[in-house]
Amino acid sequence: NLEFNVEESERIFVSKINIFGNNITKENVIRNQLELDEGDPFNKILATKSINNIKNLNFFKSVDLEIVDLDEGSKEINIAVQEKPTGEITAGAGVGTSGGTIGFGVKENNYLGKGLGVNANATITSESFKGIFGIENPNFNNSDKSIFGNVQAIEIDRMKNNGYKTNKTGFEIG
Repeated sequence: NLEFNVEESERIFVSKINIFGNNITKENVIRNQLELDEGDPFNKILATKSINNIKNLNFFKSVDLEIVDLDEGSKEINIAVQEKPTGEITAGAGVGTSGGTIGFGVKENNYLGKGLGVNANATITSESFKGIFGIENPNFNNSDKSIFGNVQAIEIDRMKNNGYKTNKTGFEIG
């Protein structure tokens, strides 16, 4: 024989969510990752999932959660973040049988604290130039859908050896 006793417990609500330590990242970028909102019933599983969502942004060294009991029936959630550098600079050079190559690039994963990804890079050889500039919004209009755009230019100059020069420019959106 199996007997289940189901009792209604006290309803506890989230009265306030505080975010501390975000000097660069806009607060709405962090709040978009929260599974709970002020006024919602408190749920420990959703609070933990919210912290994991913030960590997955990869903008922060640490993300700490503190749940404070207020008066009966309400809790306050404090989230403390410690930001980390989110940009990259790359440079490279090489020499091979077809000549030398120089490349450089700049990438920022949290542009202006808005959670936008910006990428620019260029490669130069003795016969060509290739450049690309791209921007991506991984959470367009809070829809969890990504939107991106790239602009690229390629110029190949083989006038000395083969007698032709080509240019190619294009864009990509998605």
